[in-house]
Amino acid sequence: MKLLPTSFRLSRKLLIIVAGVVVLTGASGAAAIFVGREALLGPSTEQVSGAACTTVTTVRLDRNGQHWLRKYVRSDAKDGAVRIKTALRVAGAVSNHEDADLYQVILLDASGPVNRADMRGRAIGAEVLFARDPSSIPGMTAPFVARYTDGTPAGNGEFYGERKELSLDEIKTIVTGMDAREDCVDPNAVAEAGGGHGEAKVEAGHGAPAGGSHVAAEEGSHEVAKSEH
Repeated sequence: MKLLPTSFRLSRKLLIIVAGVVVLTGASGAAAIFVGREALLGPSTEQVSGAACTTVTTVRLDRNGQHWLRKYVRSDAKDGAVRIKTALRVAGAVSNHEDADLYQVILLDASGPVNRADMRGRAIGAEVLFARDPSSIPGMTAPFVARYTDGTPAGNGEFYGERKELSLDEIKTIVTGMDAREDCVDPNAVAEAGGGHGEAKVEAGHGAPAGGSHVAAEEGSHEVAKSEH
């Protein structure tokens, strides 16, 4: 009885290779050759929950009796989908340990600008806004606004790809599917913890952040520059 049709016989060389893989790694390693590792082990943590990131600074603003929090972070993620997942994860993490009416996370490339006034426009790779009560925030009609620039960043950390905004259904699917919930690493907090101080360094600001879904990333960043004065 033939196990395989004549037209589907494996070459002797391929059979030897597969047999070697089975011996060295077990059956799962051999199956990965034909099926693909992602199909066996599932997508990577980065593809599900975003990439590692570093906190640049956190700005707390008082606006008409409300507390708004804007956080700038850096990531080495070159894929737009990974960047927006990273920003969504950080927004969720911050909202779990900070009390605010509006949370805004702005994600920059690792090679992006170092001056806060320059962290706007094409320097923004992804941006997330979150409000538990969006009706209280001017311009917001939903709890989440999530947008990013597709494509890899240029050498100077600027983004020139297509601007995309996620639907609420897309945001819900991403957030509920995350298996990691951690915030970005804060180098200031780590340094101060080593010196006996566990409290993270926080930069105070004055002014209004980009407050809603009708405000583009560039406009929000201009408000950042204004808040310096």
